[in-house]
Amino acid sequence: MLERPGDSVTVVRGRPRSFVMACPDGCGSVLTVNLDPRAGKAWRLYARDRMSLYPSVWRDGGCGAHFVVWKDRILWCDGNDDQDDSPRYDPELETAVLARLDGNPRSANEIADDLNEIPWEVDRVLKLLRRTGLAVAVGEEPVRYILERTPTRAPTEPQPRTRVSPRKSWWRRLWDR
Repeated sequence: MLERPGDSVTVVRGRPRSFVMACPDGCGSVLTVNLDPRAGKAWRLYARDRMSLYPSVWRDGGCGAHFVVWKDRILWCDGNDDQDDSPRYDPELETAVLARLDGNPRSANEIADDLNEIPWEVDRVLKLLRRTGLAVAVGEEPVRYILERTPTRAPTEPQPRTRVSPRKSWWRRLWDR
């Protein structure tokens, strides 16, 4: 069933219980990710047209792989990713996120839950809004996703994606958007 690196299955017994995956780095390990909050720390699985898992998966032992599953893609967090493989940006989501920023600090997770969206998508929108001055980060590290709308500028058209230096990890490129 799990023949190649990255192959996966979801275990469902009444509700999603776990996500089982052949480690995508090819080490041969089988990773089991808990999806049931009743059993402890749990990830969230988004299985719409394509599958996403939130938050990232980081192996403490073995090969030490650290990656994100985002819309059926494996995005590495180790700096070895030499292309921008993140899913296509959705400008309509930007409008919905802006509508949720009412002056009260909100996290990407809270907004994603409100919109029934994937947190990776909302997080990318919030970072773009912060970079363009339409939102500001509040709070200190590690609280970096709390943002609030700034009423000083009107929304602008999303800028086209630019090629980022291949030396940066996918995570750094996502953070910088």
